[in-house]
Amino acid sequence: MAGKEAKILIFDIETSPNLAYVWGKWKQNIYSKQFIEKSYIMSFAAKWLGNDEVIYVDNRHNDDSTLVKKLFNLFDEADVVVAHNGDKFDIPRVMGRGIVHGFMPPSPYHSVDTLKVARRKFGFLSNSLADLCEELGLPLKGDHKKFAGFDLWVQCLKQNDEAWDEMREYNIQDILSLEALYLKLLPYISNHPNVGRHEHSCPSCGSIDIQRRGIYRPKSGLEYARYRCNSCGSWSKSKLSEKIATNNNRGV
Repeated sequence: MAGKEAKILIFDIETSPNLAYVWGKWKQNIYSKQFIEKSYIMSFAAKWLGNDEVIYVDNRHNDDSTLVKKLFNLFDEADVVVAHNGDKFDIPRVMGRGIVHGFMPPSPYHSVDTLKVARRKFGFLSNSLADLCEELGLPLKGDHKKFAGFDLWVQCLKQNDEAWDEMREYNIQDILSLEALYLKLLPYISNHPNVGRHEHSCPSCGSIDIQRRGIYRPKSGLEYARYRCNSCGSWSKSKLSEKIATNNNRGV
């Protein structure tokens, strides 16, 4: 990504439930012919990091081809896509619906899954988006105001305009919460894709406001210059070992 500003997409999808004929409530084996309608993507919200505009698209019927195409186009523009539980849920669902509709895959991108980061780095009681935002004092994920819980999905499937208005508000608030969580976690994401535009910029956020802060010594025994980003708080190190660089300068 060196040489251009990285485009980071924050996104979240809402999906419909599977509809099926069942004979009971617990431990049901549901066979293919029992399904009346399989899940599809009802809506998505997305925004580019650093841009105030939030993109929202909904699909009020079971043909999500137009919605998925718009998501594919956004993925095609992105260098990095960020979602909460994105690697296990959001991205596979989008890709699955895309191949069903016969779309070619978007250009390669990196993914950052904030749920994976929270589980790997911290010991919070809960790693849901809502609970993490509350724990960290971030903008809270929205609650359903008029249509509580699953009733919001039921009413949307019944084409209730008020429910769809609430789904829009709920989906957009998720994005604002997710963006705030991503920025909070950013300095702790040790495997974040390198978005630095050149050697002397922060690999995590691209800022040039970095400060030399001591030496990093891995087990190999080589020494690297260590840097702290004053913008996002991430740590990084120089690409070349200082010992190698010093020897080269001496003609060794």
